[in-house]
Amino acid sequence: MRTHRTDVLVLGSGGAGMRAAIEAAQLAEVTLVSKGPLGRSGATVLAGADVMADGASLRRLGFPDDPLDTPDKWAREIVIEGFALNEERLVDAYVEGAGSEIERLIDLGLTVRKTLPRAIITTGTSICSALRRGIDRHSDRITAIDNAMAIDLLLSDGRVVGALLLDIDSGEFVSVEARSTVLATGGWHTAYAFSAGPDEATGDGQAMAYRAGAELIDMEMVTFAPNILLAPPRYRGSLWFYILPGTLLNRNGDAFMAWEDPRVAKLALTSEWNKLLCSKASMREVLAGRGSPSGGVFFSMRHLPSNVWDALEAEHSGWRFQGDDFSDLMARMRDGVAAEVGPAAEYFEGGIRINERCETSIPGLYAAGECTGGLFGANRVSAATTEMLVEGKIAGHTAGLAAASKGAVPCAGGTHVEEEIAAWSGMLGSDSGPSVQELRSRLQKAAYQNVGVIRTGRQLNEAAKALEEIETCARSVSVQTARRHRNREWCEAIELRNMAQSVRLSALAALKRTESRGVHMREDYPITDNVTWRRHIVCRRAGAAPRLTFADVDSATPVEPEITPYDAAIVRAAEALDTS
Repeated sequence: MRTHRTDVLVLGSGGAGMRAAIEAAQLAEVTLVSKGPLGRSGATVLAGADVMADGASLRRLGFPDDPLDTPDKWAREIVIEGFALNEERLVDAYVEGAGSEIERLIDLGLTVRKTLPRAIITTGTSICSALRRGIDRHSDRITAIDNAMAIDLLLSDGRVVGALLLDIDSGEFVSVEARSTVLATGGWHTAYAFSAGPDEATGDGQAMAYRAGAELIDMEMVTFAPNILLAPPRYRGSLWFYILPGTLLNRNGDAFMAWEDPRVAKLALTSEWNKLLCSKASMREVLAGRGSPSGGVFFSMRHLPSNVWDALEAEHSGWRFQGDDFSDLMARMRDGVAAEVGPAAEYFEGGIRINERCETSIPGLYAAGECTGGLFGANRVSAATTEMLVEGKIAGHTAGLAAASKGAVPCAGGTHVEEEIAAWSGMLGSDSGPSVQELRSRLQKAAYQNVGVIRTGRQLNEAAKALEEIETCARSVSVQTARRHRNREWCEAIELRNMAQSVRLSALAALKRTESRGVHMREDYPITDNVTWRRHIVCRRAGAAPRLTFADVDSATPVEPEITPYDAAIVRAAEALDTS
């Protein structure tokens, strides 16, 4: 094992991690750790991507937007969209910091393709390139470590003092000791059998924070993106049809979105509420036995006039998206063939509990971006790209200040580190336990089927039990590949524990919340209960088991203490948005 010392350690190199490193470098020496190549791995590079700010801020930056659209107005809408489960200090920080973050990206060379109300449209690649230029401006103070995965946080006297890493290229363990540690590791997308996220998103930050004793919040809240390609298999997991116009059909050819309340259908067609609403409607068709052969629904573009097709082809030159060539598929779609699509795990509203300074409940540990919880409440509509930038800046600044005010870098190590290294090394070249792929498949199936779009108490109970067993087995899996360097099977074994813990906590929280709110849909509790359930579920480790408690929502927004049918609550939220 080799040792590396730094002032600020940032784990995760997507938008939140790079932004945190840039900000922390104003105050301290920074080490930025990336599971893959810096700027070319994680969720940010895959983003669509819109970066949002209020209209008045965009107007000040020279974009054509509504000067009367203020941060306060936007904040109110975020709380409505989040079904009043938002931590409003986080919301305030988000809306107040959005405009300056867009300005900074433009200064770093961001390409703006077009604008929409309250948003600039760019690409994930352009965001990453801009932030990479920001990293390069501080190359004398930022050390980047590529192709390294975090195994666990290091603790000393109840404080986080760095992390234990695995160098993927060499197979060597690395102890990084730091005054401050920032988690910016994204969600746990890969824990689901069908996901719209990157392979690197395996719940590492949430699970490591939980094992270290930090609080997690709102873990039951998971957004599924609709219209993600299931078939043809070649394109499985692509967001391509999420950005194109089309009609959702069940196996009988019914356009089932027309059965929704007209106000709900309008939201589904014209806003990011489509993630919640189309996913719910699609999964209901599947559960009713009216789904497609691959377990989703059909996506048709047959109804579009030829000149609309021509305009779409001009906009998407060569029918290319995120490096894929869809020209063959689009020729078949134009002839009337329907593709198969379905809801895929796309965003996690829950995660590590932070305050408005991005401090966690453990000294020395900070977090930013999708690995955190509390900002968007029960439903994210506003941009996660803005979240990663605003919270990345705040976390980097807070962590940098803390590191600059402390003395020597703390030493870490001891029995825990030695035991971790021995346990993970001991599974190499073994065939005595269950295989990594077997457990991974079981986990992904349990997550997607039982902790998915529509849930019941029976399903969640089954999932929690299965995931506990998988979590136990994860430390004794067989890694038949004996080499240490670039051992993908070994890396997946390490990730398996994190995925199992993250999904298990999500299932337990979803079981605890006996209502439907936002993206959390309990078929056995089809009500939104503001009498009992306008509160957070907080997960924390208590010995070897999770402990779930409740916490009040930090909010100045009054909510009527009433119980409403779930679909009616959605309509009411839509009506409130119309008058905001």
